[in-house]
Amino acid sequence: MRYFFESIRTWAYWRYALFSGEAIGKFFAVMGILYLCVDLADAFNVYKKDRYSYYGLFILVVLALLYVLSTRRPLSRVSYKIPQKDFAIEVVIGDIFNIPGEVIISTSSTFDTDMASGLIAASSLQGQLATNYFNGQTTEIDRQIEASLEREHHTINDKRPGKKKEYPIGTVARVSAHKKNFYLVAMSQMEESKNAQSNLKMIDEALEKLWISLASKAEVGDIVMPLMGTGRGRVPYPRKKMIERIAQSFANAASERAFSNKLIIVVRPEDASKFSLNLFQVRDYLGQSLHA
Repeated sequence: MRYFFESIRTWAYWRYALFSGEAIGKFFAVMGILYLCVDLADAFNVYKKDRYSYYGLFILVVLALLYVLSTRRPLSRVSYKIPQKDFAIEVVIGDIFNIPGEVIISTSSTFDTDMASGLIAASSLQGQLATNYFNGQTTEIDRQIEASLEREHHTINDKRPGKKKEYPIGTVARVSAHKKNFYLVAMSQMEESKNAQSNLKMIDEALEKLWISLASKAEVGDIVMPLMGTGRGRVPYPRKKMIERIAQSFANAASERAFSNKLIIVVRPEDASKFSLNLFQVRDYLGQSLHA
C-alpha cells in the first residue's frame, strides 16, 4: 500500500498513466463509446445534446479519464512469459524473504558474514538473512558456508578485511534454515575500506555461473533474487536495465538447461520509489528487449 501511494506522487507514474500512447488511445476509444451512448440517448429523447452540451462534454472527459486511470493503477507485480518457451520472468515490488522459492543473496568473494564489526550491514540482505533466520548468529551460517564450499577452489588474500579465503566470482554457497534454501553468490569483492565493489563484468560472470550451479544444486522451482549489484555492490547502472540484464541471462541459461520455470526479480519498495521504477514500463521493456 505504501508503494501505491508513493507511486502516484511520481511524475513517472502520471506520464505513463495518462500521457503514454496506450493511455491516450484508451482515452479516445472510451470517449467514442460514451459519445455513441449520448447519441443514442439523444435519439430516444433521454438526453438533449443541444441543451446540456458543455456539461455533457465535461462529464464525458471525466468518465474517460477515470476509466483510463482505473486500468493504469500502480502495479506491485508484473509477469512476462517468453514466447514459445516454458519459463517466465516476474518482477515484484516487495520483500524478498516473503516470496516462496529458492532465494539468491549476493555476497562478496570472501563470503563475509561479520555484522558485529560493521563489515556486513544489518540492513543488507545478508544481515536480514542472519537476523530473520539465524537469530542474528552467524556461526551456523559460517558452518554451512564452509561445508558448501569445501570442494571449491580458493586463494588466500591477506589484504581482505574479513575472511581471508577468496573464491572466484560466481561461486555459490548454499545455506538452509526453516525449510528454506538460500544461495549466496559471490558477485563483489570486499575492499580494504570494508566496502564491497562490483561491476557489470563481475555481475555477468556471477549470473552465468549461478545458473550452472543452480542446475546441479537447487530444487526445481521458482528462483527469487534481488537486483544484484545496484545496492551495496555500487554498480552505476539503471534499475530497469539491470532487470533486463538479469532476465536475459536467465532466459539464455534456461534455454540450454531445465532448472527453473520462473525467475522472480524482487525490487525493494524504497528503491522503486526513489528511482521512479514503473512496472508498466518494465513489462513493455522486457517484451521488447528479451529474446531466447
